Amino acid sequence: MNNKINVLEYLDGRHYDKKTESRKRFEGVPFYLKSAIEYGEPILELACGTGRVTIPIAKEGLSIAGLDLLNTMLKEAKRKSKEAGVKIDWVEANMTDFYLNKEFNLVIMSGCAFNWFLELESVEKCLSCVKKHLKPKAGFIFDAFNPDLNILIRDPSKAYPNAEYQDPDGRGLVIVSESTRYDKTTQIIKVRLSYSIADKTINNELRLRIFFPQELDAILKYNGFKINAKYGDFDQTPFTSDSRRQIFSCQVKI
Repeated sequence: MNNKINVLEYLDGRHYDKKTESRKRFEGVPFYLKSAIEYGEPILELACGTGRVTIPIAKEGLSIAGLDLLNTMLKEAKRKSKEAGVKIDWVEANMTDFYLNKEFNLVIMSGCAFNWFLELESVEKCLSCVKKHLKPKAGFIFDAFNPDLNILIRDPSKAYPNAEYQDPDGRGLVIVSESTRYDKTTQIIKVRLSYSIADKTINNELRLRIFFPQELDAILKYNGFKINAKYGDFDQTPFTSDSRRQIFSCQVKI
């Protein structure tokens, strides 16, 4: 995937959950849960993180596996699934290079994890792996950001509010700010995150690839996927230029 991950919330899954909750980014869970029920088990979630989608699906009694590259995220996922009393197969692997010797009725990728792919080669490797793990007529459902030009043209010298949440170690309020720099030649946005905790500031940087709508449609088409539906939000409203996300429901072309 060629994307170095050294950001606090990914190095400690507790911070990821606290921050995600504070920004109300759990709204996709009902959508993915509904999709899982429609397609049926077994199910595979790629880039499952701390299990924010995986665990609710398992609690419905559906067989699901969760795959993630970071053991720091899986550690929290395992703790949470044990606490919830559900059995999930957790797999530590790169979503561009995995083989589980099993086929699934549905593969999902939530949380705009698709934007972690920095180059076309990584995208195609992942899609190839996905195809190898899908049963006939199985589904592949994922979401990605719809590019926001207001963010892409930001002044990189300015910081903007990102999130506020309570520190999981009891050190008080964590205040997160961000600055961004977008490279039009690579379509990669560099996000500098500053975490203010008590009297300490932690600075991290992450990189995300921006995929424009027609570009992403074409990538799926030329890698053997048929787009059954494209939504602009998790309530399944149609995709428009004002949508915050690109949400795809796909199948392998026969």
